[in-house]
Amino acid sequence: MRALGICLVFLLGSVGKLALASSGPFSVWLHPAPSTIKPISPASPSLPGEKTARSRADGGLFRQSLAGSAFGETIDFLKVATDFADCMLEFGRDRYGPVHTPLFAVLLTREARPRMGPQPLFKRPSPYKNSGKVKTPFRLYDYNCCLNYPDGLCSAGPHKLTFFGCDVYEDRDLYTMLIDLTRITGKPQYKRESEAALRWWFSRTLGPADLYPWGEHLGWDFENECPTYFEGPSKHLYAACYHEIKDQVPFLDFLAKMPSEKKGQRTPLERYALGVWNAHYWDKQRGIYCRHGDYTGKDDRRDSLLGFPAHQGAHLRLWIKTCLSSKDPTVHKEMKDILNAVLDVQIKRAQKYGYIPFTFEVDYKGKKAYKSAQSDRLGAHVAELSVTCRKRLPSISSKLKNLAELLLGRDRTSEIVRKAESSSVAGAATPDSHSETKPPVTVADLSSAQLPEKHAQEIIRRVDWFKQYGDVGYLAVARQQAHAAYVLFCDDRSPLPKANAAGAPTTTEGKPFPDYYFKGAKLMHAFALVAEAGK
Repeated sequence: MRALGICLVFLLGSVGKLALASSGPFSVWLHPAPSTIKPISPASPSLPGEKTARSRADGGLFRQSLAGSAFGETIDFLKVATDFADCMLEFGRDRYGPVHTPLFAVLLTREARPRMGPQPLFKRPSPYKNSGKVKTPFRLYDYNCCLNYPDGLCSAGPHKLTFFGCDVYEDRDLYTMLIDLTRITGKPQYKRESEAALRWWFSRTLGPADLYPWGEHLGWDFENECPTYFEGPSKHLYAACYHEIKDQVPFLDFLAKMPSEKKGQRTPLERYALGVWNAHYWDKQRGIYCRHGDYTGKDDRRDSLLGFPAHQGAHLRLWIKTCLSSKDPTVHKEMKDILNAVLDVQIKRAQKYGYIPFTFEVDYKGKKAYKSAQSDRLGAHVAELSVTCRKRLPSISSKLKNLAELLLGRDRTSEIVRKAESSSVAGAATPDSHSETKPPVTVADLSSAQLPEKHAQEIIRRVDWFKQYGDVGYLAVARQQAHAAYVLFCDDRSPLPKANAAGAPTTTEGKPFPDYYFKGAKLMHAFALVAEAGK
């Protein structure tokens, strides 16, 4: 009865809210020769692009789904997840352009035979009148004026989101889901195909500046066999081609195992670690960096003071992994020198301000200092990393912990360190499911969550609490929320979930857009984990 009551409370509160690469100068490096929950809680911070959900025409079906989960109606969540994975393996791969690869498309149409979405079409600008106000990386015009961008995905605009081709960074939940699905089902093809894609990406897309075309601004264009916006109808978009990562570097363990192409050469991990240092850090002595690094190595970032703290969290993770993994003594020393230089600078800044300012403009242009949430994110990264490298890099570990205590205080730092010591999975720097105290068994309020990722987060959080505390109430609520998410995002039209729960898709210009899938793998992973937990 309690479960039914919780279900009805959530139900009543939710209804109604609701040829560059194949020839020419790029061919050699793009295609090298193959070598062999308190109050019905505001779950977590809103994801970019979420708006108040429009009323759903199938509200009755949504109500039936929520009530049905309490009355024992079941969905085979593991089959939903494996059907999705099988569809991705068959139709989600790169079968476009002159070179077919094992990579997966980030966006697919929800048809009988799903296809990659359309090339982004950015309106060619008329001469820009206020040319002095806009700087690189963009051409001097409104770079968010995309004529065929799906509405509701990212409020920051299409220049920050890859929705054509592939971006392993943005789409990392898919590769993670496929790898874990092999663990859950015992079927090897999911992990095998995911790793085939990762292997291709890490060995074939490293550019002239030893950067990968992933993150906020770049991806891989399947039709033109090159980074997005290097060719095609919107090649005029960027004045420079910028690499930008923050907080995490996906699949670092996998990248660390990738061998060099030839004996005596540096590995992809070593090249990438040095590429980030050289492309982003234009004043190495003072540790000044820009969040952007040019993939081609042509753009000079000198004098850019926009080095955001969360971005350095990713850089530190990359350098520490390289330092711990490299068998080349020269690279090992280079990484230690980089880490010491960067940490010395940031410790001094933290001592001066009590936090890491959002940019270096405070230090060198006299702008007013203020604390952003990114300072705490960097603090959480360095606290966790102090445990990662404690045994083999003790002096660097000590500096990392010192910086963390300056940014977060001793109590918060100790909490993160304890968590990192007790867990083999990194993640203390971003919100995760582990809780120091037992949370109440409640349903998260997802009445305005249009994107599948938010639903997935709350389902996985409750499955993890069930594993941590053994309280079946968490699992019951996880199933209930999975049932509701299934109704919102899944139907008989396709094994691929909908990208958005807010009705028929349109472009930001109000024009029709094909029914499509985008970044729904985390929800499918959540379904598989619910099924596994209920065995």
